Amino acid sequence: MKHLLLASLIFYIATIASVVWHGLSKGRSRAALSSALLTIGVVLHTAALVTRTFEAGHLPMANVYETLLLYSYCTALLTLVVFIRYGEKLTALITLPLSVTAIIFAFFNETPARELPLVLKTRWFEAHVSSSFAAYAFFSLAFSGALLYLVSGFLLSKSEERLGAFQDIAARSIIWGFFFFSASMFSGAVWAYLAWGIYWLWEPKVIWSFIVWFWYAGAMHAWHVSSWRGRGLAVATVLGFFVVLFTYLGVGLLMKSSHSF
Repeated sequence: MKHLLLASLIFYIATIASVVWHGLSKGRSRAALSSALLTIGVVLHTAALVTRTFEAGHLPMANVYETLLLYSYCTALLTLVVFIRYGEKLTALITLPLSVTAIIFAFFNETPARELPLVLKTRWFEAHVSSSFAAYAFFSLAFSGALLYLVSGFLLSKSEERLGAFQDIAARSIIWGFFFFSASMFSGAVWAYLAWGIYWLWEPKVIWSFIVWFWYAGAMHAWHVSSWRGRGLAVATVLGFFVVLFTYLGVGLLMKSSHSF
């Protein structure tokens, strides 16, 4: 499995280099090369996660090591979708470094495959975590679109059409991210009831999850109010991503939480 992850890491880094090369040379063949490299990286990453699933006997989402690999995978897969759907490669310069960093961080937090604790043996837990990391991937893409919008507007003087494309990527990502995060909170509440007999726990992870939910609920509506769009909202979207990072990693590392296993 480790060799598959290392190979996918190499292909992700090669994709980043290819996107930069394509940006400098403006060649179509190089654009196709970026898509091919990323596709291979995602396929290898998929194989690694499938291998981990067979080793552990469950989907890889039970600890920091596994969730880092899951986040990296979801983000890379979504980047590939953007390649195909929008033909936009620049988002990879932000999303793929996040995927690469997550894999590297996972290598330093590797844990052996083990059976799930009894409290996690429910489909509601799997639905909760899967939808959470789908949302995190979309919020990462929204961060990428918003950051590119800001950088392009301030430094590169891109055309209105290109700025609009970045804005559209951010807006659509927020909508989908909010949908999956809402599904995550619902399934998490059901899981909590099955595990502890209560839908709501007054603990840091749950409270910060609601902060994320309300943050992106506001952003989702704001992106569709023309008078609110622009740099201010893009900045808010960028800041929202750091709220997500703190909710995912900061709370788990710095605070005692029921989400630590």
